Amino acid sequence: MLIFKDVITGDEVLSDAFPKLVIDDVIWEVQTKNIVKTGDDSGIPNNDEDGGDIPSDAVTVNNVIDAHGLVETKFVKKDYLTYLKGYLKSVEAHLAKANPGRVDAFKKAAQTFVTKKLLPKFDEFQFFTGSSMDPTGIVVLMWYPDGEVDPKIWVFFDGLKAVSYTHLRAHETGRNLVCR
Repeated sequence: MLIFKDVITGDEVLSDAFPKLVIDDVIWEVQTKNIVKTGDDSGIPNNDEDGGDIPSDAVTVNNVIDAHGLVETKFVKKDYLTYLKGYLKSVEAHLAKANPGRVDAFKKAAQTFVTKKLLPKFDEFQFFTGSSMDPTGIVVLMWYPDGEVDPKIWVFFDGLKAVSYTHLRAHETGRNLVCR
Protein backbone atom coordinates (compact mmCIF):
# COMPACT_ATOMS: atom_id res chain seq x y z
CA MET A 1 0.00 0.00 0.00
CA LEU A 2 1.21 3.48 -0.81
CA ILE A 3 0.31 6.36 1.46
CA PHE A 4 0.73 9.81 -0.08
CA LYS A 5 2.05 12.38 2.39
CA ASP A 6 2.30 16.15 2.13
CA VAL A 7 5.92 17.08 1.29
CA ILE A 8 5.66 20.16 3.52
CA THR A 9 3.97 18.84 6.67
CA GLY A 10 4.36 15.07 6.41
CA ASP A 11 0.60 14.71 6.91
CA GLU A 12 -1.10 11.70 5.36
CA VAL A 13 -3.36 12.89 2.51
CA LEU A 14 -4.51 9.83 0.57
CA SER A 15 -3.55 6.34 -0.51
CA ASP A 16 -3.37 4.27 -3.67
CA ALA A 17 -6.57 2.50 -2.58
CA PHE A 18 -8.64 5.29 -4.13
CA PRO A 19 -9.09 5.65 -7.92
CA LYS A 20 -7.30 8.68 -9.38
CA LEU A 21 -7.10 10.45 -12.72
CA VAL A 22 -4.37 12.88 -13.74
CA ILE A 23 -5.83 16.25 -14.71
CA ASP A 24 -3.76 18.82 -16.63
CA ASP A 25 -0.43 17.20 -15.62
CA VAL A 26 -0.67 18.71 -12.12
CA ILE A 27 -3.77 17.41 -10.29
CA TRP A 28 -5.03 14.06 -9.14
CA GLU A 29 -8.78 13.88 -9.32
CA VAL A 30 -9.80 11.26 -6.78
CA GLN A 31 -13.16 9.51 -6.79
CA THR A 32 -14.47 9.34 -3.24
CA LYS A 33 -17.59 7.98 -1.59
CA ASN A 34 -19.75 9.12 1.26
CA ILE A 35 -20.18 6.23 3.68
CA VAL A 36 -22.19 5.67 6.85
CA LYS A 37 -20.20 4.85 9.98
CA THR A 38 -21.38 3.84 13.41
CA GLY A 39 -19.32 3.84 16.61
CA ASP A 40 -16.03 2.06 15.90
CA ASP A 41 -17.22 1.07 12.44
CA SER A 42 -14.55 1.41 9.79
CA GLY A 43 -17.17 2.06 7.11
CA ILE A 44 -16.82 -1.43 5.68
CA PRO A 45 -20.24 -2.82 4.75
CA ASN A 46 -21.42 -6.03 6.36
CA ASN A 47 -24.01 -8.58 5.33
CA ASP A 48 -26.87 -6.98 7.24
CA GLU A 49 -26.67 -3.58 5.54
CA ASP A 50 -29.85 -4.04 3.54
CA GLY A 51 -31.24 -0.57 3.91
CA GLY A 52 -32.83 -1.38 7.26
CA ASP A 53 -32.71 0.76 10.38
CA ILE A 54 -29.76 3.08 10.74
CA PRO A 55 -28.32 3.15 14.27
CA SER A 56 -28.69 6.44 16.17
CA ASP A 57 -24.90 6.91 16.32
CA ALA A 58 -24.55 6.69 12.53
CA VAL A 59 -22.76 9.51 10.73
CA THR A 60 -22.07 10.05 7.07
CA VAL A 61 -18.40 10.66 6.29
CA ASN A 62 -16.31 10.86 3.17
CA ASN A 63 -14.10 7.79 2.82
CA VAL A 64 -10.91 9.66 1.84
CA ILE A 65 -11.36 12.53 4.29
CA ASP A 66 -12.13 10.13 7.14
CA ALA A 67 -9.45 7.54 6.33
CA HIS A 68 -6.66 10.13 6.34
CA GLY A 69 -7.85 12.40 9.13
CA LEU A 70 -8.24 15.47 6.94
CA VAL A 71 -9.74 18.51 8.64
CA GLU A 72 -12.22 20.89 7.03
CA THR A 73 -11.26 24.55 6.85
CA LYS A 74 -12.78 27.64 5.21
CA PHE A 75 -11.47 30.10 2.66
CA VAL A 76 -12.71 33.18 0.89
CA LYS A 77 -11.23 33.53 -2.58
CA LYS A 78 -8.76 36.30 -1.68
CA ASP A 79 -7.34 34.35 1.28
CA TYR A 80 -7.17 31.13 -0.73
CA LEU A 81 -5.18 32.83 -3.50
CA THR A 82 -2.74 34.22 -0.92
CA TYR A 83 -2.37 30.72 0.58
CA LEU A 84 -2.02 29.11 -2.87
CA LYS A 85 0.73 31.48 -3.97
CA GLY A 86 2.84 30.50 -0.95
CA TYR A 87 1.99 26.81 -1.23
CA LEU A 88 2.92 26.61 -4.92
CA LYS A 89 6.25 28.34 -4.16
CA SER A 90 6.93 25.73 -1.47
CA VAL A 91 6.17 22.89 -3.90
CA GLU A 92 8.45 24.52 -6.49
CA ALA A 93 11.24 24.65 -3.89
CA HIS A 94 10.65 20.98 -3.08
CA LEU A 95 10.75 20.07 -6.78
CA ALA A 96 13.92 22.10 -7.32
CA LYS A 97 15.65 19.69 -4.93
CA ALA A 98 13.77 16.45 -5.60
CA ASN A 99 13.01 16.68 -9.33
CA PRO A 100 14.50 19.82 -10.96
CA GLY A 101 13.36 18.81 -14.45
CA ARG A 102 9.75 19.00 -13.31
CA VAL A 103 9.76 22.61 -12.02
CA ASP A 104 8.92 24.44 -15.26
CA ALA A 105 6.20 21.98 -16.27
CA PHE A 106 4.69 22.19 -12.77
CA LYS A 107 4.66 26.00 -12.77
CA LYS A 108 3.01 26.19 -16.19
CA ALA A 109 0.47 23.43 -15.50
CA ALA A 110 -0.42 24.82 -12.05
CA GLN A 111 -1.00 28.33 -13.42
CA THR A 112 -3.22 27.04 -16.22
CA PHE A 113 -5.16 24.75 -13.90
CA VAL A 114 -5.77 27.46 -11.30
CA THR A 115 -7.00 30.05 -13.80
CA LYS A 116 -9.03 27.80 -16.09
CA LYS A 117 -10.47 25.16 -13.75
CA LEU A 118 -10.03 25.97 -10.06
CA LEU A 119 -11.06 29.62 -9.90
CA PRO A 120 -14.23 29.24 -12.01
CA LYS A 121 -15.46 26.53 -9.58
CA PHE A 122 -14.19 28.19 -6.39
CA ASP A 123 -17.60 28.56 -4.75
CA GLU A 124 -18.31 24.82 -5.19
CA PHE A 125 -15.37 23.63 -3.06
CA GLN A 126 -15.00 22.39 0.47
CA PHE A 127 -11.41 22.74 1.72
CA PHE A 128 -9.46 20.27 3.86
CA THR A 129 -6.03 20.43 5.48
CA GLY A 130 -3.89 17.60 6.79
CA SER A 131 -4.37 16.37 10.33
CA SER A 132 -1.75 18.78 11.71
CA MET A 133 -3.80 21.71 10.34
CA ASP A 134 -0.52 23.37 9.36
CA PRO A 135 -1.53 26.41 7.27
CA THR A 136 1.53 26.04 5.01
CA GLY A 137 0.65 22.48 3.94
CA ILE A 138 -1.52 21.06 1.22
CA VAL A 139 -5.21 21.93 0.97
CA VAL A 140 -7.44 19.29 -0.60
CA LEU A 141 -10.40 20.54 -2.64
CA MET A 142 -13.65 18.55 -2.59
CA TRP A 143 -16.73 19.18 -4.71
CA TYR A 144 -19.77 17.42 -6.13
CA PRO A 145 -19.76 17.24 -9.94
CA ASP A 146 -23.13 17.95 -11.54
CA GLY A 147 -25.54 15.07 -11.11
CA GLU A 148 -23.20 12.92 -9.00
CA VAL A 149 -24.00 11.65 -5.53
CA ASP A 150 -20.41 11.18 -4.40
CA PRO A 151 -17.80 13.94 -4.39
CA LYS A 152 -14.40 14.12 -6.02
CA ILE A 153 -11.27 15.70 -4.65
CA TRP A 154 -8.48 17.57 -6.36
CA VAL A 155 -4.96 17.54 -5.01
CA PHE A 156 -1.66 18.84 -6.43
CA PHE A 157 0.24 15.57 -6.80
CA ASP A 158 3.65 17.26 -6.92
CA GLY A 159 3.00 18.26 -3.30
CA LEU A 160 2.86 14.61 -2.23
CA LYS A 161 5.44 11.89 -1.65
CA ALA A 162 4.63 8.20 -1.72
CA VAL A 163 5.52 6.08 1.29
CA SER A 164 5.18 2.31 1.07
CA TYR A 165 3.47 0.56 3.97
CA THR A 166 3.41 -2.97 2.58
CA HIS A 167 4.06 -4.32 6.05
CA LEU A 168 0.89 -2.90 7.61
CA ARG A 169 -1.42 -5.28 9.37
CA ALA A 170 -5.18 -4.99 8.83
CA HIS A 171 -5.79 -2.69 11.82
CA GLU A 172 -2.93 -0.26 11.12
CA THR A 173 -2.73 2.90 9.08
CA GLY A 174 0.19 5.27 8.65
CA ARG A 175 -1.10 7.24 11.66
CA ASN A 176 -1.39 4.36 14.13
CA LEU A 177 1.42 2.12 12.95
CA VAL A 178 2.53 -0.44 15.51
CA CYS A 179 6.27 -1.04 15.12
CA ARG A 180 7.78 -4.27 16.44
